[in-house]
Amino acid sequence: MGLRDRLFREQFLNRQQEKEIISIVKNKIKKDSTLLSTEFMSRDDFEDRLFLMISDEIASKYPYIEYEINDNLIERTLCEIFGLGLLEQYLKDQEVTDIFIQNKEMVIIKNGKKEYLGEVFNSIDEVKLIVDRIKNSSGKTVDQRMPFLNTELYDGSRCSIVIPPVSDKIYICIRVFNCLDFELEDLIKLGMFDLRIFKVLKDFIKSKKNILIAGSMGSGKTTLLNTMAKLIPKNEFINIIQDVPEIKLHKYPYVRMLTTRPKSREVDNEINQDKLVFETLRMKADRIIVGEVRNYMAAYQMLSALNTGHRGSFSTIHADSAYDSLLRLEILALEYKPNISSQVIKKIISRAIDVVLFLECEKDKDFNVIKRKIKEVLLVDNDLDERGDYKLKYL
Repeated sequence: MGLRDRLFREQFLNRQQEKEIISIVKNKIKKDSTLLSTEFMSRDDFEDRLFLMISDEIASKYPYIEYEINDNLIERTLCEIFGLGLLEQYLKDQEVTDIFIQNKEMVIIKNGKKEYLGEVFNSIDEVKLIVDRIKNSSGKTVDQRMPFLNTELYDGSRCSIVIPPVSDKIYICIRVFNCLDFELEDLIKLGMFDLRIFKVLKDFIKSKKNILIAGSMGSGKTTLLNTMAKLIPKNEFINIIQDVPEIKLHKYPYVRMLTTRPKSREVDNEINQDKLVFETLRMKADRIIVGEVRNYMAAYQMLSALNTGHRGSFSTIHADSAYDSLLRLEILALEYKPNISSQVIKKIISRAIDVVLFLECEKDKDFNVIKRKIKEVLLVDNDLDERGDYKLKYL
């Protein structure tokens, strides 16, 4: 074997040399705006271009090194350019459901258990860089005048950011959305419900029942809604109203996504759930999905919309039980129309909601989530009883 052959076989890039190559590629992309043309904006489309650039830089800087460019190097380069650095590995972990950052510290929830990772960032500037990337990709503003940001990440995860001066630290809360591909059968395996409830849920959707999904934060409301919505026939028009685009029906041709917009600048007009529900009534829709009923305006407008013939619709609400979700709807609707009697509101709710599904989190002694399950299935009759109260039946 000749000297040249031995050199090629024995030499390889170490970690520091890989970092140098990634840095060179990053700087070239910053200086050449044509590399970020719309033709190469997606992560998938950009991989081939990155492979060629990395190959050229290695050949130029280390001409006597034979090095195979693997997927890990491409992925690290992509994360440095487009992604969120350290967060990427947790966003892709199917067992991670939540990521919490406070300045340089990080906590994750993995398999329902909290894991404190300590100070994972070298400086606060690294955290600010993540905030800037999230802000720039969302097209929204977060600064001292508007120190809040609620948006989605490129993978569909829900992100909330709070910065000083309203907080003592930079807080980033990410709800990792890694369950878009779930089917109802998958939720059976996870213990969310049994085969009997599985058949009941399928029948609810087929018979176009209006379903309200209730539960606490992190109980799986959005996961269940997303999964059940996949059983809707694909030839139906579906209007989805939400604050952050976390309900996604990719394979449905007639889905219209409507998203709220806060007033972040003087020139902006606020667009709330109330406005979107009102506007969706002007559009042809077979079903309406309201991601979450958060305020009194959205509650009343949602009930009004469901009483106009939009059968088979969905919504979610925070509540401690199935019955409590009806009470919360009452309170919110009465706040919006205080001159209407409670009995009239009950009548509107009974006409609008057919089924309430209540989800509960089972936790261990350390308050780690063990399982999310449907605890209550409540059927709501269209008519009130003689006392003017709901006619309810638990399955």
